Amino acid sequence: MSRMKIRDIKGVIVNYRIGSKGRNPRWRQVILKFDLPEGMKADALIGKEVEIYWRGKIFRGKIYRKHGKYAVRALFKKALPGQILLGGYKIILKE
Repeated sequence: MSRMKIRDIKGVIVNYRIGSKGRNPRWRQVILKFDLPEGMKADALIGKEVEIYWRGKIFRGKIYRKHGKYAVRALFKKALPGQILLGGYKIILKE
């Protein structure tokens, strides 16, 4: 898969990850859903770095696991604000 195809994928934040307590705080974990091209599965995104640009701030994280059939989970270095669920951000995938 070429780098250009992965960079052109648009994504949206579905929600924060909720569930049992774990080692990593839940407010740093986010469920992302991407508009994947035909023939590409969410498994191909595992291990990719993701950046979210919101109101002049950059939040960096890494996709670490699949969530359901079409979504993935990402773990961020800093916690994302709650207002980010309202939209108005840009998601960029990196290799």
